[in-house]
Amino acid sequence: MWSELKKRWPTLLRFGVVGAVNTGIDFTVFTLLTLWGWSYLPAQCVSFTSGILNSYVMNRSWTFQAIAPAGRHRFLRFAALNLFILFMTSGFIALFHQAAGWPVLPSKLAASGLGVLVNYTGNRLWVFGVKSKPSIRSG
Repeated sequence: MWSELKKRWPTLLRFGVVGAVNTGIDFTVFTLLTLWGWSYLPAQCVSFTSGILNSYVMNRSWTFQAIAPAGRHRFLRFAALNLFILFMTSGFIALFHQAAGWPVLPSKLAASGLGVLVNYTGNRLWVFGVKSKPSIRSG
């Protein structure tokens, strides 16, 4: 287990840097839109979407260093994963804000934390994961 974590440490670190940039974009746009009077759910959709193109480019080229061509299938998987995360985080924002009575920004922060876990796992295993070729055993 520790050797696996040690092997993935550089990828986790790069994913964190890309995530920090994307989160900065997301929170800045979200904050501005809500200050300008937007409802939090449309603001969440716009702000979340603002970071996903940067996320795709940086994670593909730097974090996971995908060597296979960036075809339509990979981008469609990326879009599907991020659409799922958008719905998931929007639901959690509504839950924390409306049901639990939290202020909007702490609700978004908590929802975003949950989204990071799904995002890393989905990107590593499903979007940018490189499937190894089956080994042929002789003898």
